[in-house]
Amino acid sequence: MIYDLNPQQLKAVQEMDGPILVIAGAGSGKTRVLTARICHLIEKGVSPYNILAITFTNKAANEMKERIEKALGSSGVWTSTFHSMCARMLRRDADKLGYGKDFTIYTEQESDRVVRRILQNMPYVDPKKKGEFLWHISRAKTFAMSPDEYFDVIKEVDKEAEIVRTVYSLYEEELTRSNSMDFDDLLLKTVTLFEENPDVLEGYQDRFKYINVDEFQDTNRLQYKLVKLLSAKSGNLFVVGDEDQSVYSWRGADIRNILDFKKDFPEAKIFKLEQNYRSTTSILQAANNVIKNNSNRNKKTLWSDIRDENSVSYYEAYNDRDEAEQTARTIASLAAEGASYSDFAVLVRANSLTRLFEEEFNLNGIPYKVFGGYRFFERKEIKDALAYVRLAINPSDNDSLLRVINYPRRGLGENTVKELISVSAEQDMPIYDVLTSGVGLSSAVYKKLSVFKDIAQDLVKNAETMKPTAFVQFALRRSGLEDFLATSKDQEDVGRLENVQELVNAVSEFEKDNPELTLSDFMQSVALVSDADGMDEENYVTIATIHAVKGLEFDTVFIVGLEDGIFPTQRAIAEGDIEEERRLMYVAITRAKNRLFVFNARSRYRYGQTVYLPKSRFVGEMTGFRQSVRYTNSDYGEDRSDRIKLGANAERSRSVLKNSMSPQKPKAESGGNIDYSAFSVNVQVEHNKFGRGIIVETSGEGEDKIAAIAFKGLGVKRFVLAIAAPNLKIIRD
Repeated sequence: MIYDLNPQQLKAVQEMDGPILVIAGAGSGKTRVLTARICHLIEKGVSPYNILAITFTNKAANEMKERIEKALGSSGVWTSTFHSMCARMLRRDADKLGYGKDFTIYTEQESDRVVRRILQNMPYVDPKKKGEFLWHISRAKTFAMSPDEYFDVIKEVDKEAEIVRTVYSLYEEELTRSNSMDFDDLLLKTVTLFEENPDVLEGYQDRFKYINVDEFQDTNRLQYKLVKLLSAKSGNLFVVGDEDQSVYSWRGADIRNILDFKKDFPEAKIFKLEQNYRSTTSILQAANNVIKNNSNRNKKTLWSDIRDENSVSYYEAYNDRDEAEQTARTIASLAAEGASYSDFAVLVRANSLTRLFEEEFNLNGIPYKVFGGYRFFERKEIKDALAYVRLAINPSDNDSLLRVINYPRRGLGENTVKELISVSAEQDMPIYDVLTSGVGLSSAVYKKLSVFKDIAQDLVKNAETMKPTAFVQFALRRSGLEDFLATSKDQEDVGRLENVQELVNAVSEFEKDNPELTLSDFMQSVALVSDADGMDEENYVTIATIHAVKGLEFDTVFIVGLEDGIFPTQRAIAEGDIEEERRLMYVAITRAKNRLFVFNARSRYRYGQTVYLPKSRFVGEMTGFRQSVRYTNSDYGEDRSDRIKLGANAERSRSVLKNSMSPQKPKAESGGNIDYSAFSVNVQVEHNKFGRGIIVETSGEGEDKIAAIAFKGLGVKRFVLAIAAPNLKIIRD
C-alpha cells in the first residue's frame, strides 16, 4: 500500500472483517484512513459495487470519491450522505409506502410554511410557537414515533402535548396529500421500507457487504438503526468518529452511539488515532487540557510532531468593542507581514456576537464573510423560481403551488385561495387536482383561478419533455417571474433578476456535467446541499459560529466571547450540562493550525445594557498563560496592564501581539511614517469607502490613537488609526 499511514492508521485499515470502531481525534487523518480502508478492500478483491461509504456532507462525499479515484484510477463505490442515500433508495421503492417516485423533498423552509398554515386555523395557539412544534415533529420522527406514540411520551411533562399531537397529525396529513417528505422522513421512511419489506432490505444487504460510516459521533438513533440493518447480514460495519467532537445533540445526534458501540458489538475491534497532523503542540496541549475534564469520553491524548510551544495567546479585553478592535489589529498586523485574509477565522458561540466584528472589519477594509447568512438557493427569488419547478415535477406539492399561486400578483384574493385550500381538504385531493378539475369550487372562484391554472398545466406538460435548462428558462417566462423582475422599478429587483438568471446557469452547468440526469435530480441536489458545502476559497476572514466550521481548519483562529453565560451558555450552566459546551470548545481550539488567540471581555453590551460576566471556565482549563505584555490605552480610561497572557517561553507570541498592538506603520504618500497627531478634532478627512467626514473626537496617542469621524448620511464611525490611516486622506484647505 502507498497511503503513507502511521502504525495505528495502518492497523485500522488492514483489519477487514467484523465491526470496527476507529476513534479518530481531531486532525488525525480520518478521511485518509477511510479512503485507504476502501482502497485496501478493493485491492483485496472486494468489488466496489459491494462497498458503501456514508458521510455527513456532500463536500466530504465528493472529497472521498476523488481520493479513491486518484488512488485506483476509478471508483464505483456508492459514496453519499445519509439523506442522499435514503432519497436514492426511496426513489426506487417509494411506491411500496404509498408515495409516488417523484415525491418532493421539503427543506426546513417548506416545513415551516406548512406548520404556519396549520396554526392559522388554530386561533387558540400562539403562532410564535411554530418553531417549537417543528422541533417536536423532528424529535418524534428521530425516535420513529407516530403522533399518538409521541403524545404518550410527553403528556406528563408538556402541558401542550395534545396540541403537539394535533399539529403533528395535520402536518403528516398535509405531507402525505402533497406526495412530499421532509428531511427526517428520508431516514424514517427508509427504515420503515426495510422493516416492512424484508426483500428490499435483503437486496441492499447482499449488495453492501462492507459499510463505512464517517463522523459516527454525529449519527442519531435512526441513522444508527439504518447502518445496523444494512450490516446485519455481513457483520462488516466500519465506523470512524470522535465523541469529543459530538456537538449536535440539539439536532438529534446521540453520543451513546459511539460510546456504547462496544456494548452493541461486543466483538468489535477498537483503534485510537491520537497523532494530530494539523495543529502545533501548544494548541493540542490546550485542547487536551480542556477536554480531559469531560467524563463521557474514551480516554485519549492528541499529540503532534509540529513543535511550537508559543502559538496560544490570551487577551482579556476591557469591553466588547476593545475585543473587536484587538482582533482587527492582530489580523491587520499579520496581513501586513504577508498572511492571507483566508488564513483567519473568528469563531463565536452565538450569532449575536458577530456585529461588532463585522463593523470593525468594515471600517478598516478587512474583507470578511459571515457564515449563516442567506446562501444562493435560500434567497427568496430563487425559492420562488424553484417552486414553479417543484410544482411542474410534482403537481401534488401543495406548498410549492401555494407559494407562487399569486406571485407575481394575479389578482387572487385571500378568500379565493382559502376556498381552494378548504375544498382540497374536504375532497382529500391535492390542490392542483382541485385547481385543474374545478371539483367543489364555486364558478366564480374557478374563473378567477383560470390564469394560474393554465400556467400550472403548461408547466406540468412541458416538464415531461423539455431538457432541464430549457425548461427552467420556459418556466421563468411562462410564470411571468422573469418579466416581473425585468420591468420592476425596484432597484433591488435588478439584483434579483441577475440571481434568477444565475439559476439558469446553475442548471446548465448541472446538465453539462450530468447529461443523463433529470430536473428531479437537479432539485434533489439543491435540497441536499449542506452549510459547509457553501464555503469557497476567496480571500476573506471567516466569521462563524463554531458549529459552522466543524470539519474545517484555519492557520489562525480567534475564539472570542469567552465568558461564562456566553460560552458556556447560561442554559448549559443552569442545567449543569457543560460537557457538550466543552466539546464545542475542543472543536474550536482544534480548528487552529499555527496560531490560536483566546479572547474574553470584562464587560459586554447585551440586550440594551452593560453586563459583567466572569471569564469562561474554559480559559482556566486551558492553563499555561503565565507570561504577559503590558501596555496602556487611555481610550478606555485605565491602564490595561497584564491583560495579554501567553504560554511559557512565549517570545514569538509576545512578538505577534506586540506587533498587533503596534502594527507596521503604514507609509504616508510622501514615503514617510504617518503623523497620527495630524488626525485631530475638526480636521476633515476623505475615506476611500465612506467618503468625506470630519473628526469629532479622538483618544489615545500615536499608534493607539482612535478617531471618531462623522460622515454625512452615515453617522459617526470609530477608527483605530493604526489600521485605518491608509484609507484616510486629510483634506487641506
